[in-house]
Amino acid sequence: MRNTSMRAGLTAVLMLGPLTATGVVSQKLRYRFEAVSNPVTTVVDDSGKGHTGTAQGSNGGTVVIETPGYEGQGVRFPAVCVGTTCPKAAITAADSAALNPGTALFSFGARVRVTLAELSADHGSNLVQKGLSTTPQWKLQLDDAVTGKPSCVVRTTGGASAVIVKSSVGIADGTWHKVTCQRTSTTLTILIDNVARGSAVLASTYDINPAGQPLTIGAKSVGSNNDQFHGALDDVYFNLD
Repeated sequence: MRNTSMRAGLTAVLMLGPLTATGVVSQKLRYRFEAVSNPVTTVVDDSGKGHTGTAQGSNGGTVVIETPGYEGQGVRFPAVCVGTTCPKAAITAADSAALNPGTALFSFGARVRVTLAELSADHGSNLVQKGLSTTPQWKLQLDDAVTGKPSCVVRTTGGASAVIVKSSVGIADGTWHKVTCQRTSTTLTILIDNVARGSAVLASTYDINPAGQPLTIGAKSVGSNNDQFHGALDDVYFNLD
């Protein structure tokens, strides 16, 4: 009985994500996309914290169900397109102080499925973010149009230079990959399928507070130059110590 209980506890921890310094993960947001319509309109926050997502689009762009997802179903964003009238779509959630990590430890990311053909040659792709390049920010992006190597980006309060960690391996092979950005007491690390693939020094005083900024998934907006992602996502999450 004791071994069974230990295994159950370990399984619960692994489902939530990487451990923080205290050994306890506090899940602040999770989208599993199981109870969504097609096309997607509203997304329930499965963490129970109430960060409801709303799908937005322009030029006829929509977010649609991806079946199968990593587990159950995921969501898919508009196809690759070049020009000023391309379809655009994103999922947004209102600003919340609970999603502003400050100097706390965190992990965030998603399950990602994308092919080489779905990489855009003329712009980067934003997968999950809060904040912009002109504000404090945390972000998972896909900017390498050749191999599909993702990057983690953070920007601090006060306008200091961003800290960017790029994965040493690509993920654009048409299969699902878990991509995680994780802050420890001294580093920012990108993990692909739970394996560290790059890191950079991140001081414990580095304050990430994108107050007033919404959470966006699949693009930074539905306006021009929105860094539209063209693949599929599932299990989007944000964990905080």
